[in-house]
Amino acid sequence: MPRQIAVLLTNTDTSAFAQRYPNDAEKVIAKLKAVRPDWQTRVYMARDGELPATTEGLDGVVITGSPASVNDDAAWIRAAEACVQALQRDAVPTVGLCFGHQLIAKALGGRVEQAHDWGLGVGQVQITTPQAWMQPPQDRLTLFAAHQDQVTRLPEGARLLGGSDFCPIGCYLVGDSLLGIQYHPELGRAFMRALLDHIEPHMPPGVVPRARPQVEQPVDADLFFEWMARFLEMPRKAPA
Repeated sequence: MPRQIAVLLTNTDTSAFAQRYPNDAEKVIAKLKAVRPDWQTRVYMARDGELPATTEGLDGVVITGSPASVNDDAAWIRAAEACVQALQRDAVPTVGLCFGHQLIAKALGGRVEQAHDWGLGVGQVQITTPQAWMQPPQDRLTLFAAHQDQVTRLPEGARLLGGSDFCPIGCYLVGDSLLGIQYHPELGRAFMRALLDHIEPHMPPGVVPRARPQVEQPVDADLFFEWMARFLEMPRKAPA
């Protein structure tokens, strides 16, 4: 059946560079429509404090990435955490990408900290706990990456699905309705190349040169969006 999907836009970059490209919500919707063209979507400007007033009628939620940190002292982030708590309470299928992955963890009692280095270029997730919705199956994902913060402690009751040596908590589930992944399946290769050019003057020496050859390798973005759609379609128990 067609789904009603809310996309929470958390990206706070409004620079001239960002405005040359579709925003992160638009990127997510384009990828989602490629696998489920009949699904309906609505964007909420979470970065401006706009969030769903109720979970009623939501068949699924996707929370985008952001250059902001979930540890920032910002009212909109606290409001987004409260939204995540409501989504968990009402068992609304929810997927967090990068910042969204970190937001879910922190909102539910996990911990997010800066890594010793940047995860820029691609990141890998070795799947250690396969799920029924991971069809077609694959035991390792490679996705575009742009982060320094990462989840270092899962919320109580969460299940680790996979990770890597650099980012051990790369993908997890809370209950059966909240899914987090540290990486960026919504980003395209041309955008990643342009992003590296844009941020290089602001990055530590060597980080961007290391990332450039990485972004030329194949990524599993289309596969992950098929998995994500199947996850959002999974039947779930009604909240008590």
